[in-house]
Amino acid sequence: MEKLTQIRRNRRGVSPLIATIILISITIAVGLTVYALVSNMVGTMSTTLDIQIQSIDIVKAGSNTLVAATIKNSGNIQISACTVTITGDSGTATLTLGSIGSGKAASASLSNPSGFSVTVGNAYPVSIQVTATGSSLTKALTATCTGS
Repeated sequence: MEKLTQIRRNRRGVSPLIATIILISITIAVGLTVYALVSNMVGTMSTTLDIQIQSIDIVKAGSNTLVAATIKNSGNIQISACTVTITGDSGTATLTLGSIGSGKAASASLSNPSGFSVTVGNAYPVSIQVTATGSSLTKALTATCTGS
């Protein structure tokens, strides 16, 4: 029995300084892990797909017709495809703007679209379709034909 008591007296535990350093290190590691997980989730949830229509033009001068569009990506994700479709008195004119980076604008125009006719002063329906990774957006509006 004396040997057992003597062994217990000779055992030494971890010093309080080392224990404090270990506890602080574990706390920092757990805190950094939680921060990384939360910031990753918040970053994923805050992605937005949005556009700003800077201009939609339908211009008719005599027998010539010009359709043009400028669209700005006001969201925070890359737009992979953007298509603007204008329905005229007869036929449709489709403008393909392609890929648009976040905060950037893209333009496209089409002169004398085949089978497409409009009348000066009339309003025509315009559909804008935008796609990005994992989401899509469609906006509808009207544009009035100007010219002579």
